[in-house]
Amino acid sequence: MSSQHPSLKLAVVSWLYGDKTVGRLLCYYLQARNIRTVVLAGNTVSPSLIEWLSEKCGAVVLGVTGNLDDTSVASALASKGFLLETKSYLVDNLRLTGLGLTATPMEYTIGSTGEATVLVSFLNGRLHKCCNGSSTSVVDEVSKTVKANLVVTGSCPSPCVSERAMSPGFAYLGWVGVIEYSTGYFNIWFENLRKSL
Repeated sequence: MSSQHPSLKLAVVSWLYGDKTVGRLLCYYLQARNIRTVVLAGNTVSPSLIEWLSEKCGAVVLGVTGNLDDTSVASALASKGFLLETKSYLVDNLRLTGLGLTATPMEYTIGSTGEATVLVSFLNGRLHKCCNGSSTSVVDEVSKTVKANLVVTGSCPSPCVSERAMSPGFAYLGWVGVIEYSTGYFNIWFENLRKSL
């Protein structure tokens, strides 16, 4: 790694399920690992948890909605964080875009900025998956349109990674995934918050 292109680390969680204890463990984890950005891959359930991660923990919160999230979660992401379902977000040279379940209209285009693109979706694609959870070909179509280098899915209970997809596992079971990106290279690992802290 050169000093001009330091690596970027993102924490990824899904199925926080409104669990404030896991939210606090996640905040401690982010601070202990010096990770500033957290990506919520659906079923956060609690808008107050988004607000708390942003305001009290100081995290940059990005995310998509899952099948258990209502409009209050989308609103909290839009006001306190960043709702990836409405537009892409650029972190250093990494572009994140999202496909959630709020049916928010978004025109998916190839990014003109960023070295790599990560598509965050609550559901698996039929081709972009690492478990046998719920899937849809829409994820594959959007991934192709945006030329995603990696698809993050929030629908796998246990952490997993395949050729171009990863899932952090369910946060209420303690799982968090970390994506480290450095000029064309992704390094992905998983930790259990309940065991590692």
